[in-house]
Amino acid sequence: MRTMKSSLTEPTTASALRSSSLLAFDFEAWRVGVLRCLIITSGMLVSYWVLWFADRGIVASDHTAEYIGFEQSFPLADAWLLAALLAAAIQLWRRRPSTLMWVFAVGGAGVYLAALDVLYDLQHGIYTRPQGGAIELAINIVTALSSVSIMTFGWRFRHRLLGTSTDS
Repeated sequence: MRTMKSSLTEPTTASALRSSSLLAFDFEAWRVGVLRCLIITSGMLVSYWVLWFADRGIVASDHTAEYIGFEQSFPLADAWLLAALLAAAIQLWRRRPSTLMWVFAVGGAGVYLAALDVLYDLQHGIYTRPQGGAIELAINIVTALSSVSIMTFGWRFRHRLLGTSTDS
């Protein structure tokens, strides 16, 4: 009876594992998801800077001259990140091998910018401020995680992105 029961549940367990691993390694599903994230991130980056220059009180975590000076040093670096985000999205949509390079450019720029922001925020106690500290922490965590994630996507699917994959 025991063998009969385990053999009955085995196919169900095996098929569940197969379907979950298919999702984990389904290039097309990941491609579409990453493409959406690249576009959404681009929109959020543009929105942040429009708000910053229109009414910085909406997005500023602090209002000291030092903080404002620090944030004012980011537009050029964020413009590079935006260019890389758009290039990665366009090349991923067009299925070009250069997608891999742009994915790593986005991930590297994101990690670098997050590291700068985290260090400043820690040194100046931004995270403990009642106005915007938690939001700043969330932004830093999301930036770091999404940057590492996009590089992980690039590495995991590098052969598919480069067009050198032997699987169908």
